[in-house]
Amino acid sequence: MKLLADKTPADDFNDKTRYSVMFGPDKCGTDTNKVHFITQVFNPVSEEWVEHHLKDAPKVETDKSTHLYTLVVKKGQQEYEIFIDNKSKKKGKFLDDFDPPFQPEKEIEDPDDKKPEDWVDDEKMDDPDAVKPDDWDEDAPRKILDPEASKPECWHDDEPDEVADPDAEIPDGWDEEDGRSSETAKAHRG
Repeated sequence: MKLLADKTPADDFNDKTRYSVMFGPDKCGTDTNKVHFITQVFNPVSEEWVEHHLKDAPKVETDKSTHLYTLVVKKGQQEYEIFIDNKSKKKGKFLDDFDPPFQPEKEIEDPDDKKPEDWVDDEKMDDPDAVKPDDWDEDAPRKILDPEASKPECWHDDEPDEVADPDAEIPDGWDEEDGRSSETAKAHRG
């Protein structure tokens, strides 16, 4: 069944006639077995009519009996429901269930996008313009103790600061040059 987009005389009606909605069973050989639900919408950007097809459409009843196929478009035209013999077979939202989607994604892949020839794929790289501040002290300690810090009462001074973790595994991509040891990972306390 087609709900036509414009008044069309019967003599001019054919398979190319513009419609708003096409709905109904389509069983053709072994290739097609579904309840069609297609809408045609004019896209003002491309200035073309676009067919939006229901994804995962219900199957057609294939026995020898007569069946009633019903399409309900909910108020506000945001949701639909398809019934076969008054039993709900599929329901959903127009924005989620059609291909192509009514509302395109906010970001799409640009097929013509290319990296510049001088693109560097390294995750980290030195900044050639970076300089240390004038007051930089190479001899200063890397860490400074907090003079106000205190150990908790339950602290055990005789326990080692690091304890080997027998379940630890060195992760892929472990960087030996960033100052970390590749020996067995340890749990650090303090």
